[in-house]
Amino acid sequence: MDAQQKKDEEQFRQVERALLYADDAARKIARIVDDLRKDGADPNLIEALQAGSDAIRADHREMMKRVYFRAPEAGGQQGMLGDEQPERLAS
Repeated sequence: MDAQQKKDEEQFRQVERALLYADDAARKIARIVDDLRKDGADPNLIEALQAGSDAIRADHREMMKRVYFRAPEAGGQQGMLGDEQPERLAS
């Protein structure tokens, strides 16, 4: 394994670690929400934490897509035929 491959692998391990942190945070918050519900905590607190957990999960999904599936960049190829696709009219 050459130096670049080692560097790439270390960077990818860091990325995977970050993804795990986000997933772990969402799970921990969800457990806290469950505990607060059981304890009869203020609904506003529960709602706020639940929204935070949901947002982290959504961000985690987006990061996973970007890391593993590399979404096309803006201005990139839009379709299989490129930008020179004729406009189709409904018949």
